[in-house]
Amino acid sequence: MGQQTDYGDGHIKRLKERFNSGAVSRQEIVELLLSYVIKRRDVKPQAREIFSLCGDNFRRLFSVIDNENIAGIGEETKTFFRVIKTFLDNYAKDSFKGKPFQVKNQQDIIEYFRAVCEGADREAVYALFLDAKNKVIINSKISEGTLTQSVVYPREIIKTGIKHGALSVVLVHNHPSGDPAPSAGDKRITKRLLFSLKEMDMALLDHLIVGSGGNYFSFYDAGLIREYSSAYRDVEEDMVNK
Repeated sequence: MGQQTDYGDGHIKRLKERFNSGAVSRQEIVELLLSYVIKRRDVKPQAREIFSLCGDNFRRLFSVIDNENIAGIGEETKTFFRVIKTFLDNYAKDSFKGKPFQVKNQQDIIEYFRAVCEGADREAVYALFLDAKNKVIINSKISEGTLTQSVVYPREIIKTGIKHGALSVVLVHNHPSGDPAPSAGDKRITKRLLFSLKEMDMALLDHLIVGSGGNYFSFYDAGLIREYSSAYRDVEEDMVNK
């Protein structure tokens, strides 16, 4: 018992002092975080294993702790890190929430979703709902799929949009492979969603696919939003002329 107390009062105290002076390693940051939830124990072995599994990439930290079977890491520790991640997600979200969305300046949104999706092994789809001034009202997770695809139901997006009084939508999803190039399915659902939203007097401003290393694909930048909008007008005109 005395040894554990000495460890907690000695080593961790010195670690905190070195942290405050900016003299800790990245692995020691993990150790220090663990010490706040695993009291008076040597957590250096756990920190070393977590850091190794992360591959020196802090963006994978939360996924590793939540999904890997690491001795000494229980539900309380996992919850502690989930709280930290939720805080960081909301901190990042506030960089664009309530601000006008500009299709030529998506970097805050790209960075936010890159952080959210980093290390994920499944596709997840999110929708940003915007008001009449193009300000983000709410960010909502729409679906989470298999290892290679997710399912998007336009009616769910429309229902959420109506509930919050949104006039436009930006769709965002990740590609776990790291390659943001759109699949045929991505193009199909984007066109279908754009058509469905227009029927409800809402607009699809963009569909962003987030890959790895900061890479992303924008349907707006690629001209596909304009192409699909033009196709919708053609259908409308065809129906009027019949």
